[in-house]
Amino acid sequence: LCAALAVREGMEEREALKAITIHGAEILGIADRVGSLAPGKDADLIVVDGPILEVKSRVTRVFINGRQVWRSQEGCP
Repeated sequence: LCAALAVREGMEEREALKAITIHGAEILGIADRVGSLAPGKDADLIVVDGPILEVKSRVTRVFINGRQVWRSQEGCP
C-alpha cells in the first residue's frame, strides 16, 4: 500500500518496487537470500490478479522457497 501511494505521489514504479523488495532486504542484511529473484536465492513471491501496485489487485498465489503454499479459491486457474 505504501509503495502504491508513493507511485501516486510521483515515485517511479520501478523504484517503489525496489523499495519494498531488494532495498528492504538490504536494510535487514538478508539481500543475499531474498529481495530479488536470482539463482541460489529463496524464491519467496506472490502472484496477483492485476498490476502489483493497484490497491484493487488481489493475491492469487503465494510461493515460499519456490513452493506454492497458498492459492486463492476464486478465479485462480
